[in-house]
Amino acid sequence: MPQPEPATTPAAADRGCDAPLVWRSGYQFAGRLEPPPGALPQDETPLFAADRVFAAQHGGLITRAFVSTLPQDPAVPVVIDSSLVWLVPGLAHGFELPSGGRQAHGRSPLRFAHEPFPGARQGVRAAANRNRAATYRWCVLGLDCTTEFAVGEVVCADAAEAMAFWLPDDDTGAREAGIARRLAVGELGLRPLACGDIAAFGWGCLRRVRPAAASGFQLILRASIDDPRPVVNGRRNLAML
Repeated sequence: MPQPEPATTPAAADRGCDAPLVWRSGYQFAGRLEPPPGALPQDETPLFAADRVFAAQHGGLITRAFVSTLPQDPAVPVVIDSSLVWLVPGLAHGFELPSGGRQAHGRSPLRFAHEPFPGARQGVRAAANRNRAATYRWCVLGLDCTTEFAVGEVVCADAAEAMAFWLPDDDTGAREAGIARRLAVGELGLRPLACGDIAAFGWGCLRRVRPAAASGFQLILRASIDDPRPVVNGRRNLAML
């Protein structure tokens, strides 16, 4: 299947900046993930930093179908992460929130992030947060409290505001306030992802998980393309939130 271009692109004048002054947040529809007959999210094995072969062999039928939608050229590095949780009403699937971080629990305030590893400041995860060359594929199955995306152009007045917005320290309050203001005046809009839709996006795509309205399983699948992170081929545990 043709691979779409990332929906987030820099303004030409800002390509050399560590944090861009102008950037567009958004995603493109990259197709539907149709689970094979009888395949259920709760039967999948969630994975950590898996390559395509390991994910297809050990993730389950749904994961294998997801892998089949990704670039197959072995020269293109692809890292696959997935998360499976049981949610109860009011809680959210904090897949991308780092262990021990201030947003790490399903009961924490729901905030926007664009980084694959929010809060990471060192090592390969911090490098992934700054890697503008990588693109991503994202899909949610199970409960319909799917991820919502902030769509539109973000313009920062100066480098200090851009750093606080795009590469904040542990305090993401300035980013939340900036997003809330842009949503209120219509500079950004919210677009939820439908269950089973595959989103394609690049660096700087702002997204937020939503709380569950009912109890049930939810599976999130993410593929990082052109990501130099080391492959671990690990298995995660089911989380009960």
